[in-house]
Amino acid sequence: MGHKVVCLDCKKSFSQGTDFNDRKEANCPDCGKQMALLPHRFRPPKKSEEKKWETVKFLIDNGFYYQHIYETVTKTINGFTKYENLVPYPDNIRDAKEFVERYKNQARK
Repeated sequence: MGHKVVCLDCKKSFSQGTDFNDRKEANCPDCGKQMALLPHRFRPPKKSEEKKWETVKFLIDNGFYYQHIYETVTKTINGFTKYENLVPYPDNIRDAKEFVERYKNQARK
């Protein structure tokens, strides 16, 4: 379990180990473009699953790098943030569009 670097053009991913203090940006060994850095929970589709890769690219382009997304985010009196109901990532473009619109406040900037 470690973070992954993913080339969205070549549809390849590589594990980068578990040292999160040593995160590296990487270029794809095939096309040379910069790869996306994603957490260990990302499970890449098979290279032949074009529609799923399209969905992954759409989500990343909209700031969803497979970080945890929550249905309910509330603040307590103490100033601590309380998160509830972890939301699964969609695996098709139609659901991804709805997901992006619904959770856009949790997207990475």
